[in-house]
Amino acid sequence: MLIADEPTTALDVTVQAGILEVLQSLRERLGTAIVLITHDLGVVADTADRVLVMYEGRPVEQAPVDELFAEPRHPYTRGLLGAVLRPGGEGKRRLPEIPGLVPSLDAQPDACTFAPRCAHADDRCTTGRPAFKPVSLHAGADAAHRAACWHPQDAPALTPTTQEAGQ
Repeated sequence: MLIADEPTTALDVTVQAGILEVLQSLRERLGTAIVLITHDLGVVADTADRVLVMYEGRPVEQAPVDELFAEPRHPYTRGLLGAVLRPGGEGKRRLPEIPGLVPSLDAQPDACTFAPRCAHADDRCTTGRPAFKPVSLHAGADAAHRAACWHPQDAPALTPTTQEAGQ
């Protein structure tokens, strides 16, 4: 197993592509798994088979890459995906933001750590930590898509803030 922690951070796209090619070559030649740690969702979409999204050092969602991008079940994942610029999109628009502040790492409640920032949170979210459990929307699906959320089927997408870019 090769663990690559932010191997493309702060690189221009040409160098980034070269690094990703080297990793892919190693994967094929050695038949090894690669754990790629990155904040770049474009790299994830282009290179990963499976994705594990973490918040506050804890897993909040895991799925095959295509399913995660098509049907994110955790509100934090939806927020991350909503903040990605898409080529040929709606022109100038303000990207959605995740409200609130990231909690301090020394204040880890026995509850959902995303609850203070989640528009869908209720009392259960603030009084107990949700299990990391299967959440697939497809009947008969295996446990490949998992999330730690009390309301994964209802998780609302984040919306852009009221002030649009360019106005």
